[in-house]
Amino acid sequence: MDLLLLSRLQFAFTSFFHFIFVPLTIGLSLFIAIIKTINLKKQDPRIDSIARFLMKVFAVNFAAGVASGLTQEFEFGTNWFDYSKFVGDIFGAPLAIEGLMAFFLESTFMGLFLFGEKRISRGMHTFAAWMVALGTTLSALWILIANSWMQTPAGFKIVETEQGIKAVLTDFFEAALNHTTIFRFLHTVDAGYITGGLFAMGVFAYFILKNRHVEASKIGFKYALIFTAITSTLQIIIGDTHGYQVAHYQPLKMAMYEGVWETEKGAPLVLLGVVDQEKQQTQAYIKIPYLLSILSYHDPHAEFKGIKDLVKEYQEKAQAYKQKAAELEAQLATAPADQQEKIKEELAFAKAQAKALDISFKDLPPVGLVFTSFHLMVYLGFFFAFFSLVGLYLLKKNKIFENKAYLWASILSIPLPFLAGNLGWISTEVGRQPWIVQGVLQTKDAVTLHPPENVALTLAVFFVIYTAIFVAFLVSMVKVIKKGLDEKETASEYGYGSATPSATPNVAFFSKTDKE
Repeated sequence: MDLLLLSRLQFAFTSFFHFIFVPLTIGLSLFIAIIKTINLKKQDPRIDSIARFLMKVFAVNFAAGVASGLTQEFEFGTNWFDYSKFVGDIFGAPLAIEGLMAFFLESTFMGLFLFGEKRISRGMHTFAAWMVALGTTLSALWILIANSWMQTPAGFKIVETEQGIKAVLTDFFEAALNHTTIFRFLHTVDAGYITGGLFAMGVFAYFILKNRHVEASKIGFKYALIFTAITSTLQIIIGDTHGYQVAHYQPLKMAMYEGVWETEKGAPLVLLGVVDQEKQQTQAYIKIPYLLSILSYHDPHAEFKGIKDLVKEYQEKAQAYKQKAAELEAQLATAPADQQEKIKEELAFAKAQAKALDISFKDLPPVGLVFTSFHLMVYLGFFFAFFSLVGLYLLKKNKIFENKAYLWASILSIPLPFLAGNLGWISTEVGRQPWIVQGVLQTKDAVTLHPPENVALTLAVFFVIYTAIFVAFLVSMVKVIKKGLDEKETASEYGYGSATPSATPNVAFFSKTDKE
């Protein structure tokens, strides 16, 4: 058994499983906060029942996400010790801040939202919803700061220690907000919003078709549809901008995204094709002339570098750094004491680059997997925008709730954004290979050296445990959805005088009891 492959498979499995829950957590938190804010004016108990129901769904999903996500942080030490040793000074801070700042904020106010509604004012209850959304967003931000540094590292230097070379932080803000952080954050978070919106649409469509909570479900479906239409349309713009950044800062990944082997000016965009990695070519069945150059460089005649030339380019850079390292070693032998520290830093960087950039075609990941996952993600993104815009049209014509085909399509579409999110991560993380830190540290140099049987055993154990978690998650989710909205509870328990919306909304942040 191959240690590197097993270590990759274990982290891929745990990451893939964990990311089933992350997008829904992100999406539902904001959607709940928005509809709670809308209801400060409307004071419709049906809208509050929607928010309470969705927060219960959120809580089930949140619990499964926490249980599955904790494993990954331990894996950095158990399976990727050399990586942790190399980047621990940089990578550890965002993970620690995510736990201390975001996780506790999110979990604390989720408890207040779920169990404190009858004890606090509607304004405070809405505030709790926004704090849950903020905590979720901050959690995603710090994780993506760490990931973006791996994709496009900045704000660091490399030093040589007794334990070997390591990356040291020199500029926190440059490292945190590097070339692609904001675009990757917006792209990932907006994907979560789409997931939350489509999930809510599907659940409320189910209630409408089953003739349960019909009036409240129509309200929830309408808000979820508008939310999804906005976020899925924005995603086309955000995704294009993010792709532009990848083309500039990770050209090899972009070449694998598009299955481009040969450098070409005015490169076409392949819409449908099959990658043959052995022959180093992509058979294109449908392509649009010049579009890839336009999207990547905003120039129809721009040169798009292919995989073959990029690999050669990295090899040439590696040779240049090897030569530079030899020159620096010679300088160090005769340099004055006050100049040696600077030369040592340059030497450490040159050695790291010489080793990291020395790649060959055998180091490339499965290009077909990167190409296919990326294209499927993009197609699903366009489908979400199209599907939600069709829904808006039907809503405007007052035909949507009589259109059973659209309601059923909403239910059947629930798994699709989860699939799109994981396809996006497959293309992103597999496409970054052969580096664990782009251009700085190869993945094969980051793995912990221990018996492969240990990794195989823990992978099997994780599979069993995660299967149990997923079954528990599905059972709990089905129970929450079957129970439905808590419309039987009296509106007065939640601060309403009757079951109908009040004509004189009370938007005071604290109730009289709170003030006392």
